[in-house]
Amino acid sequence: MEPMEIRIVMPFDPAFHAPESVAATERCCSQHGKDYCDEPPVASVYYPPNGRVSACARALHGIIDDALRKFPRQ
Repeated sequence: MEPMEIRIVMPFDPAFHAPESVAATERCCSQHGKDYCDEPPVASVYYPPNGRVSACARALHGIIDDALRKFPRQ
């Protein structure tokens, strides 16, 4: 498995995202999608393979849990 870097920017920063992205223009949780989540983003995250996403608190928790499962402490 290739190493993966996850970068978390808190608080949410629209400038971290592409200017035309949903995360930057609508300031919503792009990890879940604006049609499925009405929570405001709390963080901007670079999360391969998803790229740069905005994350509500629930999405951020899921991203961190996913990373811990993929890369357990050694």
